[in-house]
Order: sequence, then structure tokens, then C-alpha cells
Amino acid sequence: MLKAPRWLAWAAVAILVVASAACSGGGNQAPKAASSPTPTLQPLPPQLATMLDRVASLRGLAPPDNLRAGFVSRSDLPALMDRLITADDRRVFAQTTTLYRLLGHLRKDQDYSSVYREFTSQAVAGLYSPQDKALWVVHPDAANVDLDNLSRDQASTLAHELTHAVQDAHADLLATSKRLQDNLDATLAWTSVVEGDAVTTERLYSAKYLALPLGHGSVILADRRLLNDVPPSISRELYFPYQEGADWIAGIRQRQGNSAIDAMLSNPPAGGTAAILHPELLASGFTPATISLPNLAGPLGAGWSRESGGTLGEFELRNYLQLRLPASQAVAAASGWNGDHYDVYVNGNQSVAVFRLRFAGTAEAQRFRDAEARFLGTMTASERSSGTTTVTTTTDGNATARLSVGAPEEAIFVIGSSSDIAARAAQGLAGG
Repeated sequence: MLKAPRWLAWAAVAILVVASAACSGGGNQAPKAASSPTPTLQPLPPQLATMLDRVASLRGLAPPDNLRAGFVSRSDLPALMDRLITADDRRVFAQTTTLYRLLGHLRKDQDYSSVYREFTSQAVAGLYSPQDKALWVVHPDAANVDLDNLSRDQASTLAHELTHAVQDAHADLLATSKRLQDNLDATLAWTSVVEGDAVTTERLYSAKYLALPLGHGSVILADRRLLNDVPPSISRELYFPYQEGADWIAGIRQRQGNSAIDAMLSNPPAGGTAAILHPELLASGFTPATISLPNLAGPLGAGWSRESGGTLGEFELRNYLQLRLPASQAVAAASGWNGDHYDVYVNGNQSVAVFRLRFAGTAEAQRFRDAEARFLGTMTASERSSGTTTVTTTTDGNATARLSVGAPEEAIFVIGSSSDIAARAAQGLAGG
């Protein structure tokens, strides 16, 4: 899985992670990983080199000639993950924490980095690291990896990881991840290309070499019941590339072949997640409207600065509403999305996010506004209206200010860490 929230823009932890083969047994075994935070990388073993050639052939791209392999024990995995996460990744994690606390994905005592750690501690059995050009295989402590006697699930999942290495040799995943990391919607759409391609290639490998029916993917993701402190909304976001993304890529491969996927590895669809949720948009050449917001650092007052900003996208809009509304209502309210922009401002422990959404028409915009009113109604602590602004303080301590300004096909709102901050930002927007 690629963690790139900002974004995944969520941000882009420049690692591609999914379950990879790990088992114990006899036969021609790879060496145990030493109990060390920096296990040794080695040339790709012959068994994995054969798999790589087969995966590359199925994918229609040349295999990399510099791929190495590493074997890391489960207890040493956290140290490896910490090494792979860069200072820039940590910056984006912190920015995601601010935004997701305001939206309601995280409690005020949660941070995105900790939630992601919990997810990966359950979900990761292996990963491809673009910075190391290496396939890391995770195994239980004190166990070996028997590459000659992999189970079908283990072999097919290794094929998934090797697909990432093939993609990287073609498109430089690290560079694309870096370029997109400050755009939440674009990064999630791109991650869906990367992971959707790996899932569908894995299925092709399984059907040809493992006698598994086509469509029986074996990407091993964390059992959601084990993710005790991973909020359901973040779980939905993390699973999106493997599920909706894989179905979408399968349709593209069937209609257009691998060449269309090759292009999107460097340039995800302009429509972002809307093009995944509505595949017909990609064929129509859909491009969202360009949306802007005024700089509110001045109107907010001394000490305020812009921390992040970008495009939320249709999936994230849907995921936000689904925090408090049934999925069917959230899906309906987010459909018709035609572009947006958000900015997040901070001042010490205070924060505020401003959003401007554009929809296909007036009816679609009103449908969203009605849904947002129901959403806020489920958690209202107090509410006050003044002129064109209604400020709703919610039971989580945040406050949402909705503005009846702008074009009829738009919805403009603010979420602040207090009602005063939300009102101040709303006033700055109304004046902008």
C-alpha cells in the first residue's frame, strides 16, 4: 500500500506496502533476518528473480535489473518502517492530523501517524521500498522463509509486491509520490492506479502460474476487526485503492490494455477519485473546475499561518459525510462533485479549515447542503445565525460555519477548533 496522504495526499510515505510472503519450513530457505533495525539487503534470490520475470512479462514492462531483497522479522519491522519514513513524510502526517481532527476522522487525542502505525502493524507482511529498490519480506520471529515451498496465497502476494518494482522501473514512483504529496485527492487517485494495477496483475499471475481462477486476488489486508483504534473512515480510505481502485483498473485493462495504465502511473486522472467512482468520466475527458480561496492568514489575526491545502475530492467528501450519515446518503450528497479547494490554518493549538466546493449544478449543491445540515444535526451542541453565516458548535468541540454566499452551484463552509475561530474565518471568506 502506498501511504501518501496529502494526500493519502494523505501524504506520501514513500513506501508501497501490502501483504507479502512470509512462512517457515524447510527447503532452499532465505536466511533469517538478524535481530537488528537495519537488516541486510541481498541480491534477489533465484526463485524471486523467476517470479519477477514472469510478473514483468504479464505486465508488459521490462523488469528492473537492480532489485534486491531483504528479510525482516516481525519484531524488527517497526524500526524498518521508521527508517523508511522521511522527515517530509512526518510533516505531511502532522498536517493530515490537523485536517482529520477538524473533519472528525480523528479524536483530539489521536494523531495520524499513530493510527497508520496500528494499521501497518496488522496489515504489513512485506513491502516494496522505492528508496532502497528493495523487496522486504516480513517473517515471524525465529522463522525462515522457504522460497521453494510458498503457499499459493504467499506466492500471489509476492507477485503483487514485484509488480510495484516493475512499476517503479517504468515510472519512478518516488518522484511521482513526491510531486503529488500535497494534493489529497490526486494522491489517493494515483495510489489507486498503483495498487489497482498490482492487484489485477497479481490475479493474472495467480491464474497463469498458480492454477487459481482469475479474479481470486489474495492481497492480505488487515482484518478490520483487529484494528481497534483505526477509525472506520480512515480504514475505508486505506482500503479504497485495493478495492474500488482494483475494480476500476481491471475495467481499464480490459478496454484499453496496459498502455493506459502505464501513462497513469506518472499522471493520474485529472478527475481524481471522481474518475474512479464514475468510470465514464475518464472516457469523457472530465476535468474538475479550478477553485481558489482567499488567503485568510491576515483576517484570522496575528500568529496564524497556512499549514496545508489542496483538493478534497469526491471520495473524501463522501467519507466525511459518512462519519454521521448512512452510506447511501453520503454517496448521493457527494455525487455531482465538480471541484473543490480547501486550506488549513494553524496558530499554536488552534486550527481552522476552509472549504469551497463546486458541483455540477444547483440541485447537486443543494443536495450536499441539505446532507451537511443533517450531518451537523446529529451532533449539534449549539447553533447561531448572523447574516449569511450559520455557526454550529458540535459535541466534539469543533464548530462548523456554513456560508450562504457564492455561486448557487457552490457550497462554502469552515470548520474551526472553536466557534469564535470558525466565525472569524467565515467573516474573512465573506469579505473575500
